[in-house]
Amino acid sequence: MEQLEVVYKGLANLKMNFKAVPGRLYLTSTNFVHKPNEYFDEELILPFEKIAKIRGVKTKIFGRELIPNIIEIRMFDGIVYQFVINKQKKWLAAIHRLFTDLQQAEKIEMK
Repeated sequence: MEQLEVVYKGLANLKMNFKAVPGRLYLTSTNFVHKPNEYFDEELILPFEKIAKIRGVKTKIFGRELIPNIIEIRMFDGIVYQFVINKQKKWLAAIHRLFTDLQQAEKIEMK
């Protein structure tokens, strides 16, 4: 990963269909970057200008939304990425602060 200002970071599993790719998620001043652990897929970079919406999602257990631990990022091309994270409220607060500073707060869907 090139040297960018990291605004927030944490452990995150990228959900891809029925598999999870463990690694770290970085919120930088221009991108989301998922850097997987060794032996997994390549690094994933999501530039802010290609993001349509960001929202917090709850994990469903037996069909009921119970655990608030997912950040969902919808791209303009229709692709949706889900990251299973810890401390969803802190992630959303950091994202909201940054996107407000960048005048892109409308991309964040708050419940």
